[in-house]
Amino acid sequence: MKQLLLPAVIASILVVSGGCADIIERDLDGFGVSLIAPPDNHSTSSNVVAFRWEAVPQAAGYRIQIATPNIANAVTFLVDSVVTTTSFSFPLQPGAYSWRVRAENANSSTGYSERSLVVIESNTLEGLTPLLQAPGSNAALRATSITFTWAALNGAEDYRFEVRNGSQTGELVLAQLVEATSVTLTDLSEGTYTWGVQGQSTTSSSAFSYRSLRVDRTVPSTPVLLTPAASSTLPNTALTFSWQSGTDLATGTRDSLFILTNTQEPVRSLLATTTSYTDSLGTGSYTWFVRTIDDAGNASSSAARSLIIQ
Repeated sequence: MKQLLLPAVIASILVVSGGCADIIERDLDGFGVSLIAPPDNHSTSSNVVAFRWEAVPQAAGYRIQIATPNIANAVTFLVDSVVTTTSFSFPLQPGAYSWRVRAENANSSTGYSERSLVVIESNTLEGLTPLLQAPGSNAALRATSITFTWAALNGAEDYRFEVRNGSQTGELVLAQLVEATSVTLTDLSEGTYTWGVQGQSTTSSSAFSYRSLRVDRTVPSTPVLLTPAASSTLPNTALTFSWQSGTDLATGTRDSLFILTNTQEPVRSLLATTTSYTDSLGTGSYTWFVRTIDDAGNASSSAARSLIIQ
């Protein structure tokens, strides 16, 4: 009989052990990060530097630090961030820098791997990239007037500004040359666009910088309240509010739940992570409703419902 039970016991141990392996992360102490690019003591005239390194098994993220003139005698730390990818791009002005990376998880971290870098002033626009400022990457907007801005590029006499349908290879909607570092448009219809900027001079031109944009001025559909029913009278116990979210075909949405007293004093005001919420409110008369808002800021609210708890 014991022999028959033994395989099942072993299988159970293996399952438990496998589960623990997923939970207990590997100790990274003693490991290092292998930096790929830029090489040590590299000089570049590019105004945006791409840093890359090799992945470390069991790492949850990587802390990258960039300082000037170097880490040991830093005057300024320009970057001290944790990223989950094995690459990081950052704009740098001409000067001397040090950068270093370590791998991290919840239990431990590796040592830092460090390199030096020098950014030199460029006498041409080739190899430079305009730094777009606003709107942000993948922005969703509902405004009828949208202002596009970017940082001035040394040596640029003017800029080619363009808007395309969909991706950066999509149909050209607008193209114009401007000497300023901003353009305001008031006639973009709803849709997905990519906008880009290129610096130009009489002798050279920079690369294009692109960002995507969604224009959405349509409000989401109205959320629908499910439970409790309108004008319910309920006992003073834990109560679950449930509803059907509004929907939006253009962008994502989120719901907020509002519960008020009969004198319109807020009792609960929260961003919902699901389409239900359970709480004990205490005796009294209440009104509740749900508001759905999309990524562009368009919103619609359900009809309000009243209830009594006694």
